[in-house]
Amino acid sequence: MEPESAELKLTIAKLIEIAYSTNKEVTLQIVRSKGNFTIKVNQNGQATLTGKTGSLIFNGKPVLEAIGAKIKRISILFYKDKKFRVKYKATFSLELISLSVRGSFDIEKLLTSCSGILCQAIRAIKNRNAKQERKYKQIMGGN
Repeated sequence: MEPESAELKLTIAKLIEIAYSTNKEVTLQIVRSKGNFTIKVNQNGQATLTGKTGSLIFNGKPVLEAIGAKIKRISILFYKDKKFRVKYKATFSLELISLSVRGSFDIEKLLTSCSGILCQAIRAIKNRNAKQERKYKQIMGGN
């Protein structure tokens, strides 16, 4: 069975979420730093997020299992086109073929929309800050 393009893109989002859930600080340092960053996953599910500021090893096995195809390797190159906008090229190497997918996304939206407990905390802080700003504007005579 060959995975669909949409499924491969979803896999990329899940890998970023797992990296973020594993170590929020290191993940943010890597994705916010200047330059490119990569995620590589081997056939055993060992995943590595690497950038100019360091690297993070995490367990990508649940993502491999969710694909339902025998993956030998995943390699994703991320590069920024403007603040928080990230383009990527991913190659999924299966038993006999390799599949590639390209796309772009807003990294901040991805990190604040994920389902992990840390992601929920970020959403709460962002919402609290927005509410506080509205309150300050109101107090200070702004609309």
